[in-house]
Amino acid sequence: MKRFMLLIGICCLIGGCTMDDSKESNERGNKNEAFINKWLRNDNGLLATYIQHSDLEDEDLVAGRELLSETLGLWMFYALEKEDSALFDEIYTQLHDFFLENDGFVHWKLTEEGDSEVSTNAFIDDIRISNALLYAYEMWGDEKYVDTANTINAYISANNVNIGIFTDFYDREEVYASSNITLSYIDIQAMNRMAEQGSLNQQVVENTANVLTETPLRNGFYPKSYNVENETYAYDSDINMVDQAITAYHHAQAGNPSEELLRFIQEEMEENGVVYGMYNLETKAPVVDYESPAIYGFLILYLLEIGEEQTADAIFDRMKAFQVTNANSEYEGGYSITDGDTHIFDNIVPLIAEQSLQNYKQ
Repeated sequence: MKRFMLLIGICCLIGGCTMDDSKESNERGNKNEAFINKWLRNDNGLLATYIQHSDLEDEDLVAGRELLSETLGLWMFYALEKEDSALFDEIYTQLHDFFLENDGFVHWKLTEEGDSEVSTNAFIDDIRISNALLYAYEMWGDEKYVDTANTINAYISANNVNIGIFTDFYDREEVYASSNITLSYIDIQAMNRMAEQGSLNQQVVENTANVLTETPLRNGFYPKSYNVENETYAYDSDINMVDQAITAYHHAQAGNPSEELLRFIQEEMEENGVVYGMYNLETKAPVVDYESPAIYGFLILYLLEIGEEQTADAIFDRMKAFQVTNANSEYEGGYSITDGDTHIFDNIVPLIAEQSLQNYKQ
């Protein structure tokens, strides 16, 4: 995030944008935010996962108006990108009132009413929230942000570690830490910041970072996960591009541009004008015909991180094709509306990406 803020003004000085461009982008982003607030807020103020309700009840799946710590962390980063202290403080209050236990445990999922029926956290969500809190402290100087980040990190350090490596989740009822770490969960930059300020164990951070930095690519793709007990990487036969985009983004923040993946993305855009949701690991042929605004959003963040603005612009244009622009539609501003429903991930990630791209160009 800081990288984008430090670049504010530079691109305009070299002719990279105009005031009209910025105004138009602001209007589009505001409509997306307005859509989220209209359709995806529950009565308690937290952001729901879907527009429509669902009777499905499964502690491992997400349905209907259920709430996610993932959404909370992403919403925090949107508030940071737009430098909205009031919005961030509202989200911080939601974290304390609904998701966070006194010992630092963060529930990964809540019911629509804000109750928890799960006993696990999610490492990536907790790290994202802690990282956002540290940025908020640096921006606005409120000690409560860093204090809460330290509390969450203390819980992670005590529980989300298996054989010296952070892993996906901790089940407090089963007293069990997962044996796998999903590659897209490894945010090296965030972990390093926390280790430097003493809230995460430096050695565990290094061990976890090495899982990503030493990962063997297959046909240019990252593996899905790493098993800390067997010391083996696992690859899906069909590659999910959201995992690839997030992993590449995190790796780029640590200084690796993932050049082979970049070439693949650029070739797909040049030849087909799209990046599909999944590809075959061996043939690199698409195995689905759908696209995802969330995938495009994370690709934009990755491309901006490595300075590939032209490709980011092309991805942005394709992403915007999935936004409802009809002023007469009740869903104006929303992304990927199908039968009156959409997923929060396909709306909040594009919102962050658009704000980040705007910051980059200003």
